[in-house]
Amino acid sequence: MKNYRKQVFAALLAGILAFGVIGCAGPAAKLEKNNVAAQETMQPTEVPQAEAPKAEMPDEPNAQVADAPKADASEPYSDILLVFFSRTGEQYQVGVIEKGNTAIVAEMIADQVGADLFEILPVDDHYPMTYSELTDVAKREQKENARPAYAGEVPDLSQYSTIFIGAPVWWGDWPMICYTFFETNAEALSGKTLIPFSTHAGSGLSGFDRKLSNALPNSTVQKGLAVAGTDCQNSPERVKKTVSDWLNGLGF
Repeated sequence: MKNYRKQVFAALLAGILAFGVIGCAGPAAKLEKNNVAAQETMQPTEVPQAEAPKAEMPDEPNAQVADAPKADASEPYSDILLVFFSRTGEQYQVGVIEKGNTAIVAEMIADQVGADLFEILPVDDHYPMTYSELTDVAKREQKENARPAYAGEVPDLSQYSTIFIGAPVWWGDWPMICYTFFETNAEALSGKTLIPFSTHAGSGLSGFDRKLSNALPNSTVQKGLAVAGTDCQNSPERVKKTVSDWLNGLGF
């Protein structure tokens, strides 16, 4: 009996201890679970951040705007050149002038036809200011068949198809410096259309067209224009109309 009672007592004691362990373990496990849940709840929520705007970079130096107008490389340039020789100082019946008669007409022509300008300027400007002295110098150069040098570089004549050429009439002919231009550029002027004009004190065109053809036989010379020097100074509006009518008659 004693052994039986000991066995029952041991069994009861083991049950009591087991219950106590289970009773203690249950709340501890539950507490640990609750703590984990609490920690997860307290973790900061990760809010998605809006993408920061990118800083705009300055345009590259050579960047092009798609819709920006582009220069047309095929756009034609002016194919008309106007070459002239003109003098200031004392002139016949008008006194001392600040702009030469031929220069006045040259600018009128260039404005209407859109021509480039090249002025023949002497390297040695020995031409006197008084009219009487100038006529003496012009006569001497003509007798000597002189070829005075001119300054500056002539534009590339290959880009021009039409060239106006103007000068005052000196003793019924082109000034000798103009022949310097004709002869120096004879090859480049070959095949061009040349249109002469003159300013004068009563001698008209003085055969400028015929003499130009003789000097440059491989060029085509068209009808020229003669304008009185006094009109250039005293009646510029009338000269402008004369020039315009002449150019219209040539198809400009």
